[in-house]
Amino acid sequence: MDVKRFGITAIDEPDGGLVAALINHEWFGDNYATGPEPGGDPDRHGPYWRERITPDCYDPIDPELAERRLRFWSEQFAPVPEHLTAELRQEVYQPLRAADGIYLLRDIGPDAFHDWGGVHNEFHEFLLVDRTNQTVVQIVAADD
Repeated sequence: MDVKRFGITAIDEPDGGLVAALINHEWFGDNYATGPEPGGDPDRHGPYWRERITPDCYDPIDPELAERRLRFWSEQFAPVPEHLTAELRQEVYQPLRAADGIYLLRDIGPDAFHDWGGVHNEFHEFLLVDRTNQTVVQIVAADD
């Protein structure tokens, strides 16, 4: 899992505006397959061409369902070691519970895939809007 935190300076901005700002942020360009450099692939985002992703591609999701999806993804092949469980609890599950709004990037289809966009076996992205802590947290669970 990859977790990125972004500060909110305009806390009165509607969630859609915050999502749009995130999509336009230089760190959003990340294919999650070729390396750890945020912003290192400005034209791609996960399996998709970045230009194909809009705020309308994100659907609200219940925090319990989001957590179940992430737990299933992380535990699908073997139990998560205890030291990683504690890190996931702090970095992923607690922020999920604290968020005012949680959004899931839905599958926008193979027409939006970039030139090698089918490399991910799974790609799950959640955006957490937390106005109390003035952050948007981006959580990506992906494998290739």
